[in-house]
Amino acid sequence: MPKRIVFFFIGFVVLASLVYYGFNQLKDSREEVDLWTLVPEDAVLVVETNNHTALVEHLRETELWDNFSMLPAARHFEENIAYLDSAAAGNQRLERFLDKKDILTSIHVEGKNDIQFAYYIPISTVGEHRFYRTFIESISKSSAFTEETHDYKGFLLTDITNTRLGTTFTYFSYHNNVIVSPSPVLIEEIVRRINRAKLTSIATGFEKTNYLDQPDVYANVFVNYRALPDLFELFVRDELMPQVRYLASLCQNGKLELKLEQDKIFMNGFSNPERLKDSFHSNIAPVKPQPLLIRNYLPIRTAVMMHFGLDEVTRLRQEAQAEGTAYGTILDSLSQTFSNEVALAYMEAYNITSSPDKIVYAHLGNVDLAGTLLSRLGEHLSDARKKSAFTEQYGSYTIQLLDVPELPAQLFGKLFSGFDQSYIVQVDDYLIFAPDISTLRALLDDISDENVWGKSVAQKAFLEETLQEANFSLFINTVNAWYVLSRSVTDDDREELLQNALLIKRFNQVSLQFAKVEKQYYTSLVIRKQERSSTSRESRFTVGLTLSFGNLLYSRPLPIQNAVDRSKEIVVQDSVNVLFNITANGSLGWVDSVGSKVRGTIKQIEYGPDKKLRHVFVTENRIHAIDNQGRSLDNFPFNLPDSVNVQHLAAFDYNKDGDYRLLVDDNLGNLYMYDILGTAIPGWQPRRMDYRLAAKPQHLSVGGQDVILVLLENGYVYALNRNGETYPGFPFSLKSPVTSGAFAKLGSDLKRSEITAVTKYGAVVVFNLQGKVLQREQLIRPSKSAMFNLVPESSNGRSFIIARQDQGRVVLFDQDLKEVLDKRYVTSAPKIVQYYHFGGDKKVFAITETGPQKTYLYNSKATLIGDRTLESNQPVTIYYNEVANNYSLYKVYGRELTKLEFKLPE
Repeated sequence: MPKRIVFFFIGFVVLASLVYYGFNQLKDSREEVDLWTLVPEDAVLVVETNNHTALVEHLRETELWDNFSMLPAARHFEENIAYLDSAAAGNQRLERFLDKKDILTSIHVEGKNDIQFAYYIPISTVGEHRFYRTFIESISKSSAFTEETHDYKGFLLTDITNTRLGTTFTYFSYHNNVIVSPSPVLIEEIVRRINRAKLTSIATGFEKTNYLDQPDVYANVFVNYRALPDLFELFVRDELMPQVRYLASLCQNGKLELKLEQDKIFMNGFSNPERLKDSFHSNIAPVKPQPLLIRNYLPIRTAVMMHFGLDEVTRLRQEAQAEGTAYGTILDSLSQTFSNEVALAYMEAYNITSSPDKIVYAHLGNVDLAGTLLSRLGEHLSDARKKSAFTEQYGSYTIQLLDVPELPAQLFGKLFSGFDQSYIVQVDDYLIFAPDISTLRALLDDISDENVWGKSVAQKAFLEETLQEANFSLFINTVNAWYVLSRSVTDDDREELLQNALLIKRFNQVSLQFAKVEKQYYTSLVIRKQERSSTSRESRFTVGLTLSFGNLLYSRPLPIQNAVDRSKEIVVQDSVNVLFNITANGSLGWVDSVGSKVRGTIKQIEYGPDKKLRHVFVTENRIHAIDNQGRSLDNFPFNLPDSVNVQHLAAFDYNKDGDYRLLVDDNLGNLYMYDILGTAIPGWQPRRMDYRLAAKPQHLSVGGQDVILVLLENGYVYALNRNGETYPGFPFSLKSPVTSGAFAKLGSDLKRSEITAVTKYGAVVVFNLQGKVLQREQLIRPSKSAMFNLVPESSNGRSFIIARQDQGRVVLFDQDLKEVLDKRYVTSAPKIVQYYHFGGDKKVFAITETGPQKTYLYNSKATLIGDRTLESNQPVTIYYNEVANNYSLYKVYGRELTKLEFKLPE
């Protein structure tokens, strides 16, 4: 597996391992041989190089060599070089012998579980003959090696064993060429090929293609696409192989040039189409490539994306997928309305056990006809199921459920399978499909917040280096795709994947594209390390802002967005209960005196005819709503009874039409709900619980049903409807107290929605919204004083960690319940734990000690950021700036608000 990883990400480096091997005496024949004719036809790749010194020097100038040298395979390789060089006589070295030679390296799949290499080395001059003969004699005399020879079909094969390392290789000579491989099976196959008389080149059709004559090209790379699936089959799960084999049938073979730049690998060239019947190429039969226009709708958190740019999108279907169904005619007609672009995207997953969100994009060539056909399909389904179709208004978009099994597969072919049902939404000229509604909601949020490829500086820089038009493109962000890759590989290979994690994640932007040009595909592979401005291997804090106030600051920096331009701002409250708004540029914005301390955070809602953001929050017995000038909205604040001591606020909009519900709970476990005009909602005045709430109520929308999820401190769980009535299966007990909220992974209905809660004593309980416990697992509790709570991600809430605290020791677990941090602190008092995740490895754990008033920041590797603590008496607020690739942290201490800037080391 380490060899496989090296092959995928810096495959060219494997050429250097030629020096691993020794060589036999040359035959006297001087007949010239085309080395390409010796390569067996089952080779997956063949790499040709002619300037190894320049290649190694260039690698050393970049970070590629440093990254490669960290791998176990590279360290093992260096050990072998040392032994071989020690056997050479005098000052002669292998690298001098091998330099300036046209050397081939062929890569093969041997059996069902291994990759092997063969090296084809010409010997041209008298000096090379002399070195070769002396080198072989020295190896035979060295105590570090043993040598055995045997005849195979007229050729003398020599087996060399390194007695110190236990490694072996076999070689033989043929017409002034030496063929070397660690696999005797592969050597014998080459001998049999030679004995078949007429030798033909594996690269037939590319004989005159030699990119090595061009500047800055370090290798020719021949790709045998017919054998490529055999390579993937070594480590990809069996269920994925049909898709891999089908996609690989786009081309038969190809020859690419290899170029290296600072932190980049480029391979460009041409590939011949696979013209066999039912191949991917034969089915899609593209005429011209198409541009990637969906970039404005692809979230930054995209892990893997396959893009199909075709003149006739219907050719993806391969066949009439919908034949025989009651709505087949409608689907056949609907498939004709799509044009130019179809894409399948997988979002970043947050642990290895969960499937990544999956989204299909299809460009509409005829929007009006598609709308008519979708309406007819919805009516047909409603009549058949005798219930009206589910729709949800989400902002300005309408999400619709089409309960058709495998709808994308029926429209676009088997590559798009895996949709038990489909939620759809039209965004501009694109129809977007997802198997669950929460995926579409998150996507629409990303589009609204401009967290998409088209607005990302880093992603736009990457796309500028890729083909602007293509027929098929595969994009991978290896950091975002880490858990997707982990799920895709076999269990045996996962450990070795982890060993190579550093290299894979550093070169995180990958694209493979094919664009039809006359009778071939122009082919481009880009492997790139995302650009970093002023990147440092050490984190340093720089002060971006310091503001002093007249009174002590009592609240944490509360995060908000500017109502006009959505820039990131904060609000702080002082000891006399005055709120101060600090804008993104560090100036003082609005000021508002609210009479008592703000409870919890500030919610922001789009309200009013201008749909601008308003700020909603609660104090001891009031609900406040103010505009971007700090002025109270009409009817606000809402005055609750003096006896009510508010704990939390939840604000949500059932129908996304601006008719918000404001739900608060008090210290006795009573729930009060109001609409945005201040009208008390029946059933909630109050809705009495048996105990105080462990966290704020959570509103969930599942399959057209609204659920208010309530966790009580005594461990009981309630699921309530809009009227405050309990859903069947609730309440039920988690059998232990709870001190934190739950994490919801919503499905298509109540049964398929999974909720994760963590009890005070470390039981991780997963249940659905029918009140059925699906899983219960106990985390290790080292002592009776150890307490646990669930910590949701602070910036978007799409993931969580679990914190265990025990006598000053804090241990954090990820969603797979694996330990990610273990630290001991000065005091035994409870710590405030925060978790920020800005995608991929951009993670920050913040732990605040309230006694010493210190905050500790850690990166994803649990390393202290900045090598120092921060003076802080409240939780911190952190923002990530993608353009500058840095982080902004706001903290309060005494009367001061401070903004610190920092970067994370790679």
